[in-house]
Order: sequence, then C-alpha cells, then structure tokens
Amino acid sequence: MTAVAAEPGMNARHRPVWKHMTSGRIVDLAHLTADDIHWPDIVSALSGLARYDAATSNCLYFVAQHACLAHDNASGPPVARLIALLHDAHEAFIGDITTPTNDFLDYLNAASGAISFLDYTNGANGAVSMLIHVAKRRLDRAIFAAAGIRPDDAATYRPMIDALDARLLATEVRDLCAESRKPGAWGKLAEPLKTRIKPWGPDKAAEEFVARLAVHGIDGRGT
Repeated sequence: MTAVAAEPGMNARHRPVWKHMTSGRIVDLAHLTADDIHWPDIVSALSGLARYDAATSNCLYFVAQHACLAHDNASGPPVARLIALLHDAHEAFIGDITTPTNDFLDYLNAASGAISFLDYTNGANGAVSMLIHVAKRRLDRAIFAAAGIRPDDAATYRPMIDALDARLLATEVRDLCAESRKPGAWGKLAEPLKTRIKPWGPDKAAEEFVARLAVHGIDGRGT
C-alpha cells in the first residue's frame, strides 16, 4: 500500500501536467493560476460536455445549462450566483467525473489498497473520492480567483450551492432520465425544483452561459 499526503502533488516532484484547451492554449493543471483562465475555453468545454455520461433520455444535457440553472436558482448576493455559475467550471479541465465513476474507483482502490491518506481515518475507503475532491478544489481556486471571487465567499456559500446542486440532481433525474429499472438506485433524492427542465443544445447552452458571465462583468467571448 502506498501512503499519499492529503494534498496530493504538493510534496511530489513539481512536474507539469499539460492540458490542451479549445483555443490552443496549454495550461499546467498541477500549477493552474488565475492567469491561465481563458473564459471562452471554459464556455466551449462546458457547453460541449454532457452530464450523466450522456445517459439522458432522448437528449443531451450539457454542464453549461446545469450551471446556468444553478445561477438562476441560487439565493443570496450576486457573488453567490456567480459561484453557483462556476461551481462545476473545473470540469472544463478534468471532465465530469460522475458519482458512479467515483464510487467504482473507490471500490477498486479499497479492494487493492493502492492509495490511502495518512490523515484520512478511513484509509483506502473513499480515498479516491478525497483525491478527486482535492483536485477539484485546487482548480476552483484558480477559476474563482480569475472571476474575482474571494476564498471566504467561496467557503461561505458552498453549503447553499451543495444543497442547490442536490435539488438540481433530483430535477434532472425527474425530467431527463428514463425511469430507473432498479428502484432506489439514485438513493434518497432532495426535493426537485418546480420548474421543469427543457434541454438546450450546445449553442444555446454556450450563449446562455456567456450571458450570465457578462452579468458579472466577465467576457466569455474573448479572443
């Protein structure tokens, strides 16, 4: 079994992890900074990335639309809505790692004991989930900084956005997914939103995401 520090990569060799973006820009995921964030790349990625591994019924539902719905249903000041809009923006860099994928990797890791965290009380159980969580938060820091979001605001509104994300999940399951042949497979879902979701195509998802960025003074078109 290999023990890994709780903040992966911080004490490891400082080698770059290159990621090619739509614009042709190359960013280093291991050392992403606010200066690396090119908003049109975020728009392009999220408006072309289907949620649920595209396993929605007779439609594709894009991360950009999910983000717009989070923005529109978030409570609190404008910064809370901006954080909601960008809460999954890290997926522009690492994709939408779905819950089943996450759980499957945790299952394999627990069976093999390949990774554990020195300060993680459950050892290998859930260690991959923690690793993915840490990766997302590290990318979020760069994205939020580029958007002018302070770390304390991100922390303050995280519980509200997590609760809203759960309601959006329930709404998406209701409106976009075929009826499950295994009752309870989704677990206990939160209360869905009253408004029903009508999926947008990728072009509309991009335009709507850009429009909401503009509300907060961010240019999603760029050059």
